[in-house]
Amino acid sequence: MKSEFDICIIGAGMAGATIAAYLAPKGIRIALIDHCYKEKKRIVGELLQPGAVLSLEQMGLGALLDGFDAQTVEGYSLLQGDEKITIPYPNKYTGMGLHNGRFLQKIRASALQNESVTQIHGKALQLLENEQHEIIGVSYRESLTSEIKSIHAPLTITSDGFFSNFRDDLSNNEKTVTSYFIGLILKDCEMPFPKHGHVFLSGPTPFICYPISNNEVRLLIDFPGEQLPRKFLLQAHLDANVTPYIPKCMLDSYEQAMQEGGFKVMPNHYMAAKPIIRKGAVMLGDALNMRHPLTGGGLTAVFSDIQILSKHLLAMPDFNNTDLIHKKIEAYYRDRQHANANLNILANALYGVMSNDLLKTAVFKYLQCGGANAQESIAILAGLNRNHYSLIKQFFSLAVFGAYDLIRENITNLPKATKILFDALTIIKPLAKNELSVAGIVSGYFKK
Repeated sequence: MKSEFDICIIGAGMAGATIAAYLAPKGIRIALIDHCYKEKKRIVGELLQPGAVLSLEQMGLGALLDGFDAQTVEGYSLLQGDEKITIPYPNKYTGMGLHNGRFLQKIRASALQNESVTQIHGKALQLLENEQHEIIGVSYRESLTSEIKSIHAPLTITSDGFFSNFRDDLSNNEKTVTSYFIGLILKDCEMPFPKHGHVFLSGPTPFICYPISNNEVRLLIDFPGEQLPRKFLLQAHLDANVTPYIPKCMLDSYEQAMQEGGFKVMPNHYMAAKPIIRKGAVMLGDALNMRHPLTGGGLTAVFSDIQILSKHLLAMPDFNNTDLIHKKIEAYYRDRQHANANLNILANALYGVMSNDLLKTAVFKYLQCGGANAQESIAILAGLNRNHYSLIKQFFSLAVFGAYDLIRENITNLPKATKILFDALTIIKPLAKNELSVAGIVSGYFKK
């Protein structure tokens, strides 16, 4: 079937809008469909690790970070009791803190300024198939008229986020809720370390903060469990597990935000990528793969996906050869798993560590030692080191360090030391099974 488009993109969120902005100037004809193009209010996707910033720059989209008060982030600070440590990003790389909605509107505007992009206001309904069960486009309900229409293209990209309507067609994903984040904006807040992300370890549950404008700090507070917390439980959680551990310099801003009561709650998902490879369609971003947002690795993974998929698509002479498109999709799924495994494992492993008192203390002391181990750890967090062996080595070095530190303190701590090692293995084993191959770890060892 002759189509007026090369690609149909379902979802003009961070993944869909960015790949449109990157591919459209290269003459690729794109239909970009979304039911709403208004600015969104989200509480995550507001921290770009250096790996995400680097991907944007490599795609020639770095200028999209200008003009809306995004803030430079130079590294991380960890706070436990009265002790504080800072770890700068390596080699003067920097991240960015920003308002997700404002950033997305910049990306959308960049995509839509291209004549090769057709903006469609509508809700995607279902993927269209031919007699060979190949996907040839999508049907949608037009927002203005409620009329059902169709778009045909050799390739359909589903990038409709973590509530995607097309997983049943294109994946075998199992999505789980690991916890919830409570989001607050602290105004005119003085952080202990300006231009840094902060991880607070003193309380029984972790919370983090980072700047998102010149006078606003995003505070994200973990609420453990799989059930959406009721309002009275939220307040009790904050009073008992957060308020006592807010630094004095932040307390006025925190109390003002609490009085205004404008906090939002969102679920934190984990979903390993398990795509069903079908001719004519591919999944991108959170529709395919999610990890806990504690490490801020979501946009690093999204932009990495876009780079990898785009590299394969741009290697084609045109979009007329659907067999070649299919081969490129297979290559994309293979390459992206290798590229994003560290991001996925670290996010959920670190959440498991931060919810374990023994391991949490071990992390702080391990990073407090500084040196190469701290720098290698922050490089993995930053999305700059994708080597699988480095991640596994650092994780078990941390566990062994924690166990040895306990035994050195007192031999009667041997049961606790054994528990640290057991808990570390329990955390990392299922994640590594989902995300890594033995060949990938061995390959990473020899690359070291």
